[in-house]
Amino acid sequence: MNTIEYKGKQYPTRTFKVSSPEFGGEQTYTIGTDSLFEAFGDDYENHGTEANEVDNKIYFYVEDIEIYYKAKRIVEECLDIPMELIEEIFE
Repeated sequence: MNTIEYKGKQYPTRTFKVSSPEFGGEQTYTIGTDSLFEAFGDDYENHGTEANEVDNKIYFYVEDIEIYYKAKRIVEECLDIPMELIEEIFE
């Protein structure tokens, strides 16, 4: 599992290479937790802020408990768009 820092606190993240017909093939996405998104408040919309920069690295947010699920389960059950897991990427 990877992490990302926001305001001095570490939040778990996961990065997956996936395949999806909706996106035209293979893509790589990083997901974060709802608690990270909530920590941004409204600041994630303000260009140039720390919240905005961190938010731009995350493609999907999942419930905090879901970040600990097996990679295949997250990709197939927890994301808004149907995808197939190719591999998890560890940084």
